[in-house]
Amino acid sequence: MHQNIDKFFKVSAILFGQLFVDFFGLNYHIIRLYRNELNTFDGISLFSDLVFETREGILLNFEFQDIKLENKHLKKYMDYKICLQCQSGKPVVTVIICTYHIKSDVYIFKETETSILKPIIHYLLDSYDEVKYLTIKNKLINNLKLSHQEIQFLILSPFMVHKNLRLLKIRDVCGLIKEIREKRLFDSDEMYLPLILAINQYVSDEDERNKLIKVITMDMPADEIYEKVMSSGILEQGIEQGIEQGIELGVERGEFDMALKFSQIFGVEEASKISGFSIEELERGKLINR
Repeated sequence: MHQNIDKFFKVSAILFGQLFVDFFGLNYHIIRLYRNELNTFDGISLFSDLVFETREGILLNFEFQDIKLENKHLKKYMDYKICLQCQSGKPVVTVIICTYHIKSDVYIFKETETSILKPIIHYLLDSYDEVKYLTIKNKLINNLKLSHQEIQFLILSPFMVHKNLRLLKIRDVCGLIKEIREKRLFDSDEMYLPLILAINQYVSDEDERNKLIKVITMDMPADEIYEKVMSSGILEQGIEQGIEQGIELGVERGEFDMALKFSQIFGVEEASKISGFSIEELERGKLINR
């Protein structure tokens, strides 16, 4: 998968949190990010795309697929699942989000009678709703506030169309976001950030690329906000610190450090919502009564 597309979905999932999970009809409630670096039996490190720990006691392993799904991919995701289960002691549900415009006839990977991967496979093409898209446009005409769910739909919509139409959809969405910002119909500007990655992937003309990114970042330099997202450590480091030892306090400390980094970029309230730590703890920079 192209790196920008991969990170587009990772950033989207982290920013929208539970809404991202709900969008795909998954009946799980996330409580925090889980480490996505997987140690194999032969000492080789693998990296899954994104893992959430849930209140239901399972791990949600998201994989983002921008090419046609084949058995070799399912085999890889099976390896991820086994590693996650061994490391965490928790059951794992694999969710494959396919953005490729041609559906595959591959659904299950069976290695042995007891080693079977039955992932949840979601094709984003099936999520596009023209009525919803027109409803959002109509709300702009009537100066009506937009919800987080509607903004999430807009952000993801360039990947709900045929691959050859993504550039057109990106342009259209950026035009809508410009109007949304000018009319102040949505308050959380950071939710637009994933589009920077889509723009960098599909807009080849430098002048147009800079113009579209400026729509999203406004007065903040595009390279600065892009660098904040990509080098913040949220995706790459996750909750690395403390988890190596597998000690409960260490795990919690590592998760808290990740939440602090997130709060520095996107605010304490958003970090609290995603991580499960209280606003007071994040503001004070230390855990309370734990």
